[in-house]
Amino acid sequence: MKEEDLTTTYVDLRSDTVTRPTEGMRRAMAAAEVGDDVFRDDPTVRRLEEETAALLGKEAALFVPSGCMGNECSFAVQTKEGDAILLERYSHPVLVEARAVTELLRRKFRLLDGDRGRLSPEQIEAALLPASGGPRPALVEVENTFNWGSGAVYPLPQLQAIARRARARNVPVHLDGARLWNASAASGVPLAEYAATADTVMVCYSKGLGAPLGSAVAGTSAFITEAREARRAFGGAMRQVGIVAAGALHALRHHRDRLPEDHVRARRLAEALARIPGVEIDPAEVETNILIVAVRPEDRLPRFVEALKSKGVLVVAFGGPGRFRAVTHLDVDDAGIDRAAAAAREAAREVLGS
Repeated sequence: MKEEDLTTTYVDLRSDTVTRPTEGMRRAMAAAEVGDDVFRDDPTVRRLEEETAALLGKEAALFVPSGCMGNECSFAVQTKEGDAILLERYSHPVLVEARAVTELLRRKFRLLDGDRGRLSPEQIEAALLPASGGPRPALVEVENTFNWGSGAVYPLPQLQAIARRARARNVPVHLDGARLWNASAASGVPLAEYAATADTVMVCYSKGLGAPLGSAVAGTSAFITEAREARRAFGGAMRQVGIVAAGALHALRHHRDRLPEDHVRARRLAEALARIPGVEIDPAEVETNILIVAVRPEDRLPRFVEALKSKGVLVVAFGGPGRFRAVTHLDVDDAGIDRAAAAAREAAREVLGS
């Protein structure tokens, strides 16, 4: 399907990664200064890394192709083969990056069950106690916002307490902040305050901010030097990448302030869906731009998703049996939310008999 057909035919709620570059972003990309980033000669990449590090309150940052690679570079530098990483059972590294972590890096996972993905300081402290079974975790990983928890936001004091527990045992903390922009916009907590609770932070420019691709990992200058080598080992070294870095830089400068609009629209959609018999969601749990929605009976989900598609709305099965995800973003306006809600009501009548 042609790009213009997709954007005009569907309200695409599959992810906030489906956005098209804005005109301002395209202009910035077309005019980007470039150089060979392997030789650190790309001025646009350097500006992006410097501004990202400053926003996060870290010494340095490294541009990487994806959030997965950012997380994996952090794991590679801060742990060694055979080490365990402590994290939530439904976190992104477990559900999406597991093969890279366990097979390529040969690290292990220690899994905990959080409150919609959010771990407690007490859980961290107990898991870091010396134990006879298996290695003590060498790294704590937290995710903010938590994807599988309908974009749940960690309270800052909770992250600060986790950091204190981990650091008391000389265990570093990595923050998967793919949508940290959304957490900050929803809570009012500055990015740097969230980032201060972790030794390393990963952020995505393609999630929430609408850039075509790219993420960054941030930490100390010494860490970034090692992360650069890890990126190269993963095949992530890039050349005249300033063209896409310019899109990310434009998004960083111009798209953060509008994120509350996505959160308002997500809550409005959640409230509309909650009124439909057979469709289950608690609007109070929608803090940012992600909705995890249940369909009952759960075996009707594939038909429900197809019915939505036939009415011009795209969602994706996600988060367990009978569940789908919808994500708001800069390409979905108020009219799109109204259209999605109307399509869900019609699909429920047809598929769920409600």
